[in-house]
Amino acid sequence: MSDRHGRTDEGQTRKGEDGDGMDAAVRYSILGTVRAVRGEAELTVGPPKRLALLSLLLLRAPGPLTLSEAVDVLWEDDPPPSAVNVVHRHIGALRRVLEPGLSSRAEATHLVRAADGYRLLVDASTSDLLRFRELRAQARLAVRAKDPVRAARCLVEALRLWRGPVVAAGTPVSGHPAFVSVGHEFVAAAKEAADVVLTSAPEGAEEVLAVLRTAVDCHPFDEALHSRIIAALAATGRQADALRHFETVRTVLAEELGVEPGPGLRAAQQHLLQHGGGGGDDVSAGPAPVSREQCAAVAHLPADSTVFTGRQAEFAQLEQLLGPVGAGRPPGTTAVLCGMPGIGKTTLAVHFAHRSADRFPDGRIHVDLQGHHPTREPLDTQQAMRSVLDALGVPHDRHTSDGALTARYRAALAGRRLLLILDDARDCEHVRPLLPTAPAGLAVVTSRRRLEGLAVTHNARVVPLPPMSRAESLRLLDRRLGTHRTRAEPGAAQRIADLCAGHPLALTLAAARAQTNPHFPLTALAAHLTAQAGTLAPYTGPDPHTDLRHALDRTYQTLSPGAAVLFRRLSLHPAPDITVHTAASLTAADPRTAHRHLTELTDHSLLTETTPGHYAAHPLPVTYAAELARAHDTSAERSEAHTRMWQHYLHTAEAAVALLAPRHGSVALPPLLPGVRPQRFPGRPEAAAWLAAERAVLLALVRDTDRGPRDESLRKQLTEALEVSPHSPGP
Repeated sequence: MSDRHGRTDEGQTRKGEDGDGMDAAVRYSILGTVRAVRGEAELTVGPPKRLALLSLLLLRAPGPLTLSEAVDVLWEDDPPPSAVNVVHRHIGALRRVLEPGLSSRAEATHLVRAADGYRLLVDASTSDLLRFRELRAQARLAVRAKDPVRAARCLVEALRLWRGPVVAAGTPVSGHPAFVSVGHEFVAAAKEAADVVLTSAPEGAEEVLAVLRTAVDCHPFDEALHSRIIAALAATGRQADALRHFETVRTVLAEELGVEPGPGLRAAQQHLLQHGGGGGDDVSAGPAPVSREQCAAVAHLPADSTVFTGRQAEFAQLEQLLGPVGAGRPPGTTAVLCGMPGIGKTTLAVHFAHRSADRFPDGRIHVDLQGHHPTREPLDTQQAMRSVLDALGVPHDRHTSDGALTARYRAALAGRRLLLILDDARDCEHVRPLLPTAPAGLAVVTSRRRLEGLAVTHNARVVPLPPMSRAESLRLLDRRLGTHRTRAEPGAAQRIADLCAGHPLALTLAAARAQTNPHFPLTALAAHLTAQAGTLAPYTGPDPHTDLRHALDRTYQTLSPGAAVLFRRLSLHPAPDITVHTAASLTAADPRTAHRHLTELTDHSLLTETTPGHYAAHPLPVTYAAELARAHDTSAERSEAHTRMWQHYLHTAEAAVALLAPRHGSVALPPLLPGVRPQRFPGRPEAAAWLAAERAVLLALVRDTDRGPRDESLRKQLTEALEVSPHSPGP
């Protein structure tokens, strides 16, 4: 059926005098209102979710849109079980809009199947976004070829394609980071165009000025945009307007943010004053060249993770350091994200940097300090400083002395609202000289060490990253594999999440195995992980950057000899929780030494102090510790340590029972081996607390028939200790 304009039910124009025919190419717009047009006729795509789906396909083209991303964006939280089927139905409807005569999806030439999703077949001739990106790429090539006039022409043409932020009318997706990032491309292109046009093609300054004003409406605190507006006003002969613009911006910054203009804006004002800006609108001064200090806010960052999930509590702690929007200065200048290898420290830091772009108009810079790099030595302080200065475009002499370099670095950071991601710090001294001292900037440090010294010297907020919860783990698998797979086999997905114990790298490696074998059921992957439980084999491979065993080994190599021995002994303990006295017996050390070694392992994020004096280990490092024990310790050493641990619990349990139930029968205990440090209790409350806290360990020892003592009376002694009530009456 068609309406009086010749459109079918799906909005397809019929061939005839009202349309340009079915053979006309379909052109797509996304830089502004999302549209699909054949000839001169706009296609009616359909309801909001279908329009949003078309927007996602255009955004990802020429690459694929995975089903999991489509579900995640179209249903922000808690998608219904039918979500995947709904996407399939909308895809079918879109195909009918684009190719109404299509007899089989296998013959589709517009919208086709791709790995785990769909692909819209468009190029720069049919997609305004791809044409926009193509023109920007051509401009960069022209700049390298020293042809600024051609570069300016390409950039101006690219900006003419822009009709506003990406908006899919009636849908919520325009606020999603994937769509917001397209807006950042427009801002970056506007800055690039200003830099080229104002220095090489001043006849285009008026058009660039209009574009800059459009961009600054969406980013009112972007000083790099305001610097270029000042330069463009001067280039078009309006020096007085340029000075007034500077004063307006300075007032807004002071009232809204409580800060003074940064170096870029001040440089733009000074250039204006030095070239006759104090008089009337004299055009003889010509265009004001854009200095390096006026360049766009730097964004030297790795790509943000498209499957990021969870970490709300830790992200909120980082956001607290920014203070409320409009606050004069952030309340903190340093945060430390710490945790075991592969726990997601860098991923969270980079995600935070991308999400906080508008709070750091002077830039965001990532520096890999290589503190635990799999193949390289740690980056020294001077190298790191030079890296930041290079990113900021601050000139420096490669032969500058260390003192002079530090002074230049401090001066470059002073007053800048800059975010530094100082990634993979070896220790406090590795990163301390790089931290900002002025409150305008923020440094987010990631490290396997806790770096508590920075909390003392720099008031740093230490944010430990724990393993992910089961819900977060399942969400990560959803995003990696697609909900159509995880919800088809929920039991297998939960088993995979549990075997990976909330470890993001382990979960990602497991998901990668499933992705590379899409025809394998998840139950097969769960069975594979179950069969290899107790080893790190599923989480190792040829790439040292994603090899969990290699990552743990880099941490282990930094331990002191005593802490290394204790780490290996942890694999003998039957429960994840261990106390100082137990650690002392395991290693035949005095409690003070054992406490020092436990503190060292905690500092390296191989343990977590759950309550005072109680330390917990994640299953994967314990598995690695067992591998090390088999490789470095003799069977006699392991057996003796295990016997000491048994004796520790036997004698400590006997001491607790003697206080709580003195009339309870007992057996003769074997003499203590050298180095066993059983606990003694000052009173009944402490004895009762110990029995309650160690109940899981005592149960595990009783059930460990393979490695426990052969004397059943000793095992019975532990069993009876478990039966003693902490509230048993005294004598």
